[in-house]
Amino acid sequence: MKVSTDKKEFLVNQVPELLKNLRADAAPNFGLMSPQHMVEHLIWVTKSSLKRKGDPPAEPTKSQAYFRKFLNNGAHFQHRPKEGQTKDDLTALRYGSLEEAVADVPAAVARIFSTFEENPTYKSYNDMMGEFSKEDHELMHYEHFKWHLYQFGLLDQYNESAEV
Repeated sequence: MKVSTDKKEFLVNQVPELLKNLRADAAPNFGLMSPQHMVEHLIWVTKSSLKRKGDPPAEPTKSQAYFRKFLNNGAHFQHRPKEGQTKDDLTALRYGSLEEAVADVPAAVARIFSTFEENPTYKSYNDMMGEFSKEDHELMHYEHFKWHLYQFGLLDQYNESAEV
């Protein structure tokens, strides 16, 4: 299966199909997360990124300027391990199993699109990433999901022409 360049098609239809192939004992190509940690991370980032926590400052913070540049450059992820971090530093799992977490992914993804269907001009905001439009969310989550699917071998490569 060739990864769709249509972000909504990929997130809504292809991601759930790809996650059906994720085994609980799969070893990552990089990083510390287990498959369940990765899926829970994707759910958490998807849900939390849609919130609006306050209003943007007149001038973007350093972190917000970084995220804007990251988005403007295509939101291509890279593995950047944190020195000294171990598996003990991972957050506690919230779901009872990998299967339970995978089952919640479609609802988290659907929330992206329903948020903007209900309010097309909505912009999320948080102190770290700044303000995000619908297009920003689609790009970030498209690239973020591709990156982590690649991390666990569900995509053969991470780039625009990725294939399963």
